[in-house]
Amino acid sequence: MRNFSKTTVSFFLFLFLLFLPAISANSNPAEGYHDYNAMTSALKQLESQNPQIAKLTSIGKTLKGRDIWLMQISGTKGLSPLEKQALLICGNLEGDHVIGSEVALGIAENLIKGYGQDEKITTALDTRTFYVIPRLNPDGAELFFDDLLNEHPGNLKPRDEDYDWLIDEDGPEDLNGDGMITLMRVKDKEGDWIIDEKDPRLMKKKESGTPVDKLYKIYPEGIDNDGDELYNEDGPGGFDIDRNFPHNFGYNPKGLGIYPASEIETQSVIDFITRYAPEFKTQPHKNICGVLVFSKFDNLAAGTGIESGTPTFPEPPRAEEPTGMSRMMMFMGRRGGQPTEQQPRPTDPQPKRTNAQDTYLFENVSKKYKEITGIKTAVSEKPAGSMLEWAYFQYGVPTFSANLWSLREEERAPAAKMKGEADADPAQSRPAQAQTGGMDRQAMMRQFMQRSSASATPEQSTGNEDKWLKWIDDKNNGEGFVAWTKFDHKQLGEVEIGGFVPHVRTNPKADQIPELNKSHAEFALYLASQFAEIVLDDPEVKKMGSDLYELKIKIHNKGQFPYATAQGQRTGNINSIMLRLKFEDDEKMNLFGGAKRMDTPTLDAGAEKEFKWVIISPAGKKIDVTVWAQNGGGTSKKTVVLK
Repeated sequence: MRNFSKTTVSFFLFLFLLFLPAISANSNPAEGYHDYNAMTSALKQLESQNPQIAKLTSIGKTLKGRDIWLMQISGTKGLSPLEKQALLICGNLEGDHVIGSEVALGIAENLIKGYGQDEKITTALDTRTFYVIPRLNPDGAELFFDDLLNEHPGNLKPRDEDYDWLIDEDGPEDLNGDGMITLMRVKDKEGDWIIDEKDPRLMKKKESGTPVDKLYKIYPEGIDNDGDELYNEDGPGGFDIDRNFPHNFGYNPKGLGIYPASEIETQSVIDFITRYAPEFKTQPHKNICGVLVFSKFDNLAAGTGIESGTPTFPEPPRAEEPTGMSRMMMFMGRRGGQPTEQQPRPTDPQPKRTNAQDTYLFENVSKKYKEITGIKTAVSEKPAGSMLEWAYFQYGVPTFSANLWSLREEERAPAAKMKGEADADPAQSRPAQAQTGGMDRQAMMRQFMQRSSASATPEQSTGNEDKWLKWIDDKNNGEGFVAWTKFDHKQLGEVEIGGFVPHVRTNPKADQIPELNKSHAEFALYLASQFAEIVLDDPEVKKMGSDLYELKIKIHNKGQFPYATAQGQRTGNINSIMLRLKFEDDEKMNLFGGAKRMDTPTLDAGAEKEFKWVIISPAGKKIDVTVWAQNGGGTSKKTVVLK
């Protein structure tokens, strides 16, 4: 009996060890990534070992008390960090896009460790400042490291997402015990989905004439905890930070207390960029000349420029439509019994497309990005309420976003497009929605399904689910999809549970991080090197007569970017180039027309501008010429003698 017991234990131990690698590969996508404590430790170590060039600060604390870290990196030579032109790098805005924070951290490490060792990095840091926010959404990102796998793009602020005056009362459940939240499909005559005959792992929209016994409804995995016929619609709170910026934000708020920049994380980064600091008597971070974002939006490999999408949020429950006399009274004027004229819908004044004059800039940078990183294509929806839009359309600087992990060119056909460029929305052919009845509930469920890892969310739904499966089968050892299996659901009856493994389409395995770090550090250096560089030429003096002189001054832009983009000029946030004359003796020296100060809003790459003055002055008098260009290299001074 004793021998039998040992044999039995050994047998089960063998089975456990045999299947352990497969279980780990599917259930631990966070292996090799930094959780909050590890990220904090890595940043503090970088600062402590390199205090001359690295400065770590917290720009805010989240609802859960976590710091939003920012690393300032700048060389010891040249201007001060606040005077140098700066590139802001921001990652991990969506809670589940953790690869963004890994690459941002990797860039910081490359820059800091390369200073004094690598000539290109050393030159860059002596002339530029880099602000790196590796993880803007540390609360949301921590869920990536939970034992239960579930994609959650938001932060952790509790919210009433289904308008029932309860908070976070209907979250997901791992019904089949596989350690992840996927999808449930259930046969229903009123369903809108059918199994794809080409690959039964996929679901597609029903076709006309589809037999009712082939129809399915799709839900996130879990039960209806609050009895409202919705599933997982009000789980652990949160709003997606990269949908919360004050440009192209949705007009119908999703959940109570949601408005543009309503979240601590959004406020923190906007304040860092724009807040006035009394000790400096200015906005100290107006030296930011460009922004690089790592998020699910992409305008580097998925297209060029920025084209805003349409923000969509579920409608709150509607009151009953007025009928009869109440409807008549509603539309009758107060006087004369005349119907009230219906007001036209207001137009949206926000720009939604790249300014035509800036298009070339985005095209050039996109081309260089593909060359440096080798990433030729990507999948991206059009942004709405994103940092990408706000930093360009509102703040006014060139802004770029890379999603880092997507289907590559050889795995996709045809070439990638930003979602919405095609005539038909491919998301309508894949299960991005769950059907639950009336129109209002359908609208709610469409939004709630965005959290489901197995659904084709707007971040991921581009009609390429079959391509993802091919990638999983051919290049990922078949890991990344949970086969549909039957389950006896206590509310829905017999269902099948399955779908894409959470995070497989959002974050790569850790062994790919070093190459992404290296290539994107090189791209960040390239981007910072493109900023405008305003140069003051030697002034020229020509004597026109007794005590009469002509002063000629030229400035030109040696950089590859304009001093201010066309959109930057529209925002008014970019300080003009200021040229100022200071006379040695104001009593004896006078301008023959004109002004001592001349402002120039922008100067294109490679362009120059000439200024002329006629000056009445005794010979030998001096004039100090100063050019101040905050976004073009700072202050330049020269002195000229009239002779």
